[in-house]
Amino acid sequence: MNLPWRLMILSALAWPLLAAAGVGVLDRISASKTITIAYPANAYPIAFKDNDGAPRGYSVDLCRRIVASIQQDLGLDALEIAWLEGNTPRRLAAVATGEADIDCGTTTLTLSRQQRVDFSNVVFVESGAILVKRDAGIKEVPDLGGKRVGVVPETTTEHRLRAMLAERLINAELVPIRDAKDGIEQLVAGRIDAVASDRLVLIGQVKDGDAAAGELSILDADFSVEPYAFALPRNDADFRLAVNRGLARVYRTVEIDRIFERWFGRDSAPSELLEAVFFIYGLAD
Repeated sequence: MNLPWRLMILSALAWPLLAAAGVGVLDRISASKTITIAYPANAYPIAFKDNDGAPRGYSVDLCRRIVASIQQDLGLDALEIAWLEGNTPRRLAAVATGEADIDCGTTTLTLSRQQRVDFSNVVFVESGAILVKRDAGIKEVPDLGGKRVGVVPETTTEHRLRAMLAERLINAELVPIRDAKDGIEQLVAGRIDAVASDRLVLIGQVKDGDAAAGELSILDADFSVEPYAFALPRNDADFRLAVNRGLARVYRTVEIDRIFERWFGRDSAPSELLEAVFFIYGLAD
């Protein structure tokens, strides 16, 4: 077992005792010189594991800048990152229990989730979408009646999709999947008829996967708005401030433009809403 994994396990075991003693996340990070970050392995280009097994993506780049900011503020010579893979429910549980310090992925900020975890300022704004085969005869949402739709359980996508289907009296069957990559594999194999997830994640998985992009299409049916933020432990204002300070340092410089271009392409640009997020949360010290 290598050092980062040993530190992560020891940290997870010790955290309940430290929390009970009033020790904050920054104190623990300063003592261990390690920060544990949860991330999704199959949410390209937001966060994913590359062919060499290294975490990469838009959210990952932001989190690396946050780590550098915290390291600087704490005056540490080095700050090791221990990475923890998992889908959204797994990552939220890891942050809630202290197994991870921050969730760096595709997690939507909601009021109900704030009963379990805290959140950073917003880092991205996305919408929910549905992916189907072009030749399946599914052209709009009502065509999903009687079809099998893959969706990750216990996510905002599932809750909002279920509510939309119920409101419109569409009797689609929701089938649990592990993540968007798993859903697309099942869609191509014919085990399900559609996949619901965040629009950009679906597009990224199609581009990054083996399925020919021409075989698949996204329905014109944005059924939710998904403001991404990084989940954090509750009741730790100092750590939340350190994370938001790191984000602000990126947002108010050209670095955010470089990160966006790296993962979404030179011809892409942040939406007006996302530009407003960068402007508002690029707070001065």
